[in-house]
Amino acid sequence: MKIRKRDILAPLFIFLIFFVGFVVGGISLIIYGYNHDNDVELIFGLVLACLGLFQISQKYKISYIFIVIPVLLVIVGLLGTSIFILFYLPFFYKESLNLDLGALILKDWFVRLVIIIIDVLLLINIFTYTRKQLSKNKEQEKDQY
Repeated sequence: MKIRKRDILAPLFIFLIFFVGFVVGGISLIIYGYNHDNDVELIFGLVLACLGLFQISQKYKISYIFIVIPVLLVIVGLLGTSIFILFYLPFFYKESLNLDLGALILKDWFVRLVIIIIDVLLLINIFTYTRKQLSKNKEQEKDQY
């Protein structure tokens, strides 16, 4: 069996993209958000780092931990916002309540970036799925003849 360059470089390239792009970028956002008391960048860095670690360690069962962390953050954030709205806002309806909505809702750039990341991950998964299906179809055609 001959080892081709593509068999070695393709996983290395994907690993470097996810590791450098997502994990290192996410960790740097976590550090920056922690140092500047910016919660949005801290959470966004945590989500990015978890997505990168999930993509890198997909072969192992521990990878599900990295996808559970962002899901729990979203659930806790939605529950916290709903609890805040239900129990805090009704008592101040007569006063002009100046809320920092940046803490309650996600900003436009954050939502757009998350959507772009999800689209890229879906594209990569679609391409790998179609490649597997094409190779499977070729093998079935060879077996028929």
